[in-house]
Amino acid sequence: MFDQRWGAFATYVNAYYAVQEAYDSARRAWERPAPGLQEFCRDANPFLWDEESSAEPDIYEGFKAAFYERFPTRECAASEGRELVREWLSTLEGDAYGTSLVSSLEQVSGADDWREAYEPIAKQLAARAVRLERTPQDMPEPFQTPLEPVRPTQANIEAVIALLAKGDEAFAQSLRERLSQEDA
Repeated sequence: MFDQRWGAFATYVNAYYAVQEAYDSARRAWERPAPGLQEFCRDANPFLWDEESSAEPDIYEGFKAAFYERFPTRECAASEGRELVREWLSTLEGDAYGTSLVSSLEQVSGADDWREAYEPIAKQLAARAVRLERTPQDMPEPFQTPLEPVRPTQANIEAVIALLAKGDEAFAQSLRERLSQEDA
């Protein structure tokens, strides 16, 4: 039987979702999440930028380097990816992210859950890539100084009056009178 192979970013997102679910499930149960989970979910967020990255780019870059070192073909089986993620999360445990990253992964994502999560994640990432291709985050336009106001010509004024009056000459005349009163 063919064993599906997965890339670095799909594996990373799978790991992120597992830890995020541990954090969210604790909050849904009105329990205090393990220390560091909130910080990890904030810093490891893979959906902040258009490209494959994390909110703190060093987090994903470190994961990707470990992934490519272990898997030179740049793909892995689900079980291999889960083992790498366990090792990688253990290297992040400490002051900033607490000591519950690996246990959070184990708590919410068994081997079967991990494997089954890849397919919907891959579909989500593919749909996201298509959407971003159609509507990328725009680079902000440089600030442009506003144009100086231009005094309308008599022809401009008559054109606006004609649009507003729609052929009603009495109304057009009343508009002209109002303008002449305001100029005086």
